[in-house]
Amino acid sequence: MNLFNVYPLYEITPAYGKMCYIYDKKGDRYLDLYGGHAVISIGHSHPNYVKYLSDQLSKIGFYSNYIVNDLQAEVAKQIINQSKCENYNLFMCNSGAEANENALQVASFHTNRSRVIAFKNSFHGRSNAALGITDNKKIKSKLNKLIDVTFLDFNDKKGFLNEISKNDVCAVIFESVQGVGGLDQPSTDFIKFMSELCKKHSTCVIADEVQSGFGRTGDFFAYQKHDIKPDIISMAKGMGKEFRDSKKDGGKATYKTKDGRTVKKGLYYYMNRAKKRGTSKPGKGSVTDKALKQSAKTAKKD
Repeated sequence: MNLFNVYPLYEITPAYGKMCYIYDKKGDRYLDLYGGHAVISIGHSHPNYVKYLSDQLSKIGFYSNYIVNDLQAEVAKQIINQSKCENYNLFMCNSGAEANENALQVASFHTNRSRVIAFKNSFHGRSNAALGITDNKKIKSKLNKLIDVTFLDFNDKKGFLNEISKNDVCAVIFESVQGVGGLDQPSTDFIKFMSELCKKHSTCVIADEVQSGFGRTGDFFAYQKHDIKPDIISMAKGMGKEFRDSKKDGGKATYKTKDGRTVKKGLYYYMNRAKKRGTSKPGKGSVTDKALKQSAKTAKKD
């Protein structure tokens, strides 16, 4: 059986990782600024991570959520302590796409509506509804296009007011920092405006923190700099590290390298930035292809 061809692949095969570095089979070392698509949040093979995971796997690795699992309650408690997000309930699932999919379901059940407002250049996952509210026609099937969604520009107050006033919107979903869309951000003024209108029109606010959550922007969640309280917060990636472990919080409804050693410039790419500058595919002459070749030329073995 062959592997399904999902993405164009870069000719780098990591053999192992240690903190902010990965090593290939030849022993070449890379400074990992990519983090496995924003998943590796605390570095590779962190000793505490390895210890606690190994200890747990030696006891029991998995069981159904039909039985009591006190570790889940402890996770919920720790998230509240670190994020300061009180009066939320924690629902656990398997991926960021699934977290957003369930967030939309909760919003639809709660409001008895179906239309969603999302934003241009957004990315919310590759499951059905999550892909439906993602602003990328190239990766959508006819099934995804059945989702009732309206895409607006960030900071478009007039357009937002016009759409939310129709009183048929179940949820507004936004990324405080667009992970795939090129790091675009809405203004605090717009987010506060959006939040207040959602309250007025009984619409759920979903903060998609899948890529920007867990301390990546300084705050525990990126939306917190806007001083609002979303109805639902979806999270994944950095929360589960390598293990698929994503969450949906339902509300009431620098590194430093001073050791003097030579490292590769970084296993790092940003598909959308590359797209804006040239091509997003790692073919000959692409931005990422040139960067990786340059990294290979300047690398030395550890």
